[in-house]
Amino acid sequence: MKKGKSNHILTTTLFLLVAVNAMAAGNPNRFAPKLIIGINVDQLRPDYLYAIEDQLGEGGLKLLLNNGFVCEQVTFDIDKPDATATMAILATGAYPFQNGIPSREVYNAKTQKRESIFTDKDYLGNFTDDNYSAKVLNSTTLADELRVASDNTSRIYSIAPDPEAAIIGAGHSANCAFWIDDKQGKWASTTYYRNFPNYIERKNKDKPLSYHLSEAVWEPMHKSVTLDIMPYHHEVRGFNHVFYQYGQPVYTWFKSSPLVNDAIVGLSKILLTTGSLGRGKNTDMLQLTFYCGTWQHDSPERYAEELQDMYLRLDQSIKELLSAIDSQVGLSNTFIYLTGTGETTHLHQEIEETRVGTFTASRCTSLLNSYLVSLYGKGNYVSDMVDWQIYLNHRAIEQKNLKLNDVQQAAADFVMMFSGVEDVVTQYQILHDDFNERIKRMRRAYDRKHGGDLVVTLQSGWSFKYNDNSQEQPQMRHNATPGIAILYGPDISSARLSTPVDATCIIPTVAQALRIRAPSACQASPLP
Repeated sequence: MKKGKSNHILTTTLFLLVAVNAMAAGNPNRFAPKLIIGINVDQLRPDYLYAIEDQLGEGGLKLLLNNGFVCEQVTFDIDKPDATATMAILATGAYPFQNGIPSREVYNAKTQKRESIFTDKDYLGNFTDDNYSAKVLNSTTLADELRVASDNTSRIYSIAPDPEAAIIGAGHSANCAFWIDDKQGKWASTTYYRNFPNYIERKNKDKPLSYHLSEAVWEPMHKSVTLDIMPYHHEVRGFNHVFYQYGQPVYTWFKSSPLVNDAIVGLSKILLTTGSLGRGKNTDMLQLTFYCGTWQHDSPERYAEELQDMYLRLDQSIKELLSAIDSQVGLSNTFIYLTGTGETTHLHQEIEETRVGTFTASRCTSLLNSYLVSLYGKGNYVSDMVDWQIYLNHRAIEQKNLKLNDVQQAAADFVMMFSGVEDVVTQYQILHDDFNERIKRMRRAYDRKHGGDLVVTLQSGWSFKYNDNSQEQPQMRHNATPGIAILYGPDISSARLSTPVDATCIIPTVAQALRIRAPSACQASPLP
């Protein structure tokens, strides 16, 4: 290339860069939305979504897919994730090790019982007997950062089927978080959030969910359909699910159906109309969690028809939501980001021939305690084994003047000898060692406050039982099916990114697009 031509290209390039920078600097009125909509879809899988993309209607998911920035493969690089952990990663841009949310339920060593990660007896329930708060969440969320950016003037609400998802969406400082109480079927909350609108109270009293549930039926939208989501199923039998048993409503069944998404859209419309969300001087936010898993959380192979209908009905629910937003606020005034957790339940049917054996937790803990007695003398050294984690009795160990790390290692060496055990990692190793990717994945998923002293991994083909009389747990798989993320707004160019993206990158990307800070525990960089 001639020197003159090279200089000309360089000069032109510099001119374009200066021009672009000048245009950006001269545009102080860049889009600031009146309303931010965060949609998290529990169990949404991109491969299932793309399988039925040609069946989607106009104005729903197709609108977001065709006009938004789409990350087609959002990965969760932690060990044994569940839906609550993945939601927290998406909301905070941080792993459980930093954000404090390792799973939906955790073991409370003081009460020796399993409980919700958000259980907090210091706060009362609104329209529920349960007690929750967001105090265990170690990070801010996008909702919290919007509060700061708006000098506490933004109105923020979160709606979800369950309290864990509602609280994750609301963060620490939202006006209120709503979920459906399993016992009463009303929109519930906690006194941790101080603004329970009176018009939601009236809805609970005048037309509670039980008012409609007695006649509610879930049937397929289309009587004859090809099972594109599960192409290896050919028989279409149809289905008919009701939400009553023995004359009583079963709200947990309702929450595993697409009808729960319609209920969430219905409450959202009340906040948009009666609550005038998005029509004030400042930017408001509505965080929603939809469900797109299987009926009663059973295997997709058993309920393939229901699963495909779930996706088609989700599309209708989102279409109704977007239509309501457009009529009340205007989509041109709205920024929307949608995320899917991928599949984390691991309840697929397993091949019987691959079953090797069953690991029984009660036998393991009993023999382990006997072994530790032989080493250190009489005592109750083992508290319990929950979710593949063994909890030692720290008080008993302290009374014996023993080093916790020594007892953990001795216990790990003993448990490694059990049939079916592939690996045992101590708490000390998780917190201090950094010698392989396996330990790193465990650390990302580990919460120091609620985690056990030993993390046990079983060999493939081994199932898990708490005791001889309990039900077998499904074979745990270490990976989660990737999720999806879509950013939609007037300033967002449409594109599809097929390269895998770590889930921690999504919320800083959203924050950058909105020109607010990323959540406090987030260390990932936004996507370019």
